Amino acid sequence: MIGAGNWAVNRARHFKEIEGCRVALGWSRSEKSRHRFREEIGAPVTDDWREVCQSEQVDAVNISTPHVFHFEQARAALANGKHVIVETPLSLHYSQAQELAESAAAQGLVIHHSIQGRYHPDHSQEIENLRAAGPLVYTEKTNNFEGGPERPWYRDFDLSGGGFSFLSYVALDFFEAFGPVEEVDGKHVRRGKLDIATLWVGFRRGGQAKITFGTGEDITGVSAGLVIGLEGAVQWGMGLPMRLTKGEKTVDLPQPRQLDTMLVECQAFVDEIRGERDFRPELELDLQILKAVSEAQEKAKRALEE
Repeated sequence: MIGAGNWAVNRARHFKEIEGCRVALGWSRSEKSRHRFREEIGAPVTDDWREVCQSEQVDAVNISTPHVFHFEQARAALANGKHVIVETPLSLHYSQAQELAESAAAQGLVIHHSIQGRYHPDHSQEIENLRAAGPLVYTEKTNNFEGGPERPWYRDFDLSGGGFSFLSYVALDFFEAFGPVEEVDGKHVRRGKLDIATLWVGFRRGGQAKITFGTGEDITGVSAGLVIGLEGAVQWGMGLPMRLTKGEKTVDLPQPRQLDTMLVECQAFVDEIRGERDFRPELELDLQILKAVSEAQEKAKRALEE
């Protein structure tokens, strides 16, 4: 485990529940976190993350560190012949993600981009919910998140990468439901302690999407969305179910069952290592999303310079 904060500790506990798995070694920047990891997980720790990549006791590496370190640490793990699971985002730029994918493929290794929701057994139903309004005309999603007291680095844009670094995560469902894309644009607003990035895409099959993520200090938490189709509209928001409106009739769409998605995803990663599950289709989609996000970020940067 590279990174030993609350999220990583929870993931380590889940890996320990899977038959044939054990947590061999952990690392954190913080001595306090290393001590907690050693006490709660019962695994040795090191003060150098490179030792996790190099250890002969380690077959696979979980990376749960601030976003800016994902690429360097995943690349080092792959270079040492380890399978890798990386908390979202896989990297801050498409070129980096592509390099990781090519390195893994050349060595026959698994590289797993962690987006838990896609492993829920009801995920396909969630995608069908988005399509319930009929052929797409327009859709949008807005998410704001500051990370809370357990993730102070979310508010440090030099560590998190700002709003653009979160877009590959929140865009996934739209790309699954309506992609592929043929047009991309981006907008970026950084004002004071807030960083807000927007990805706009035009889909090849028709329809447009606007996806926004905001992060920073004291930003209001928001999670809301809208799909407008030729046959109706789907809306959702914080604490509200996803609802479909057609004409004068509104119905609640099926919601996913409550279950431990972290355990489901940890099992999926282990199954990929054992050759019982193919990670490549999901990685290919993630690369397409990261490519769109990187293109949007470059266009946003040029627009600000102009």
